[in-house]
Amino acid sequence: MTDLAEKTIYILYGSQTGNAESLAVELSEKLLEANISSQCLALNAVKKVDLKAVASFLVVICSTTGNGDAPENADGWWRSVKLRSAAKDLFADLPYSVLALGDTNYDKYCYMGKAIDKRLAELGADRVLEIHCGDEGTGMEETVEAWKSKVYELITTRVGCSEASELSVDALKLEA
Repeated sequence: MTDLAEKTIYILYGSQTGNAESLAVELSEKLLEANISSQCLALNAVKKVDLKAVASFLVVICSTTGNGDAPENADGWWRSVKLRSAAKDLFADLPYSVLALGDTNYDKYCYMGKAIDKRLAELGADRVLEIHCGDEGTGMEETVEAWKSKVYELITTRVGCSEASELSVDALKLEA
């Protein structure tokens, strides 16, 4: 088995309008500044990747579009992992956290993020941080900032990066 330090943080996003993608890129850049290896990719880009073999930590940032649908750059991945035939250990012991983005003005608020969070757990992944749901309708900054701080701290603690722990969490603040 590969040592945790040899694996990479995977920051995956499903984004229709660019919000989830920009948050994912921002987190990836902050990790890079702390000399922590990460991959920032659309969910569809890892459809055929054995994430438990290559990832030390999985971060998923996903919005909901339409009537509770996955964004176009996440729908192929979602269709593959929601299959009943998916291996129950597909993500065995892979630590993860999900940030769901949505709008409470719609019936299926944060549906995709919630569905992904649930499915990752069903397929053996280890939820190390509860799902956070950012609401575009009422302002998501507070929720997003709290989640980013927590996930950054979790990652830097797990990687054991002394340089990263010296970085201020304020560096993760959203650009105004």
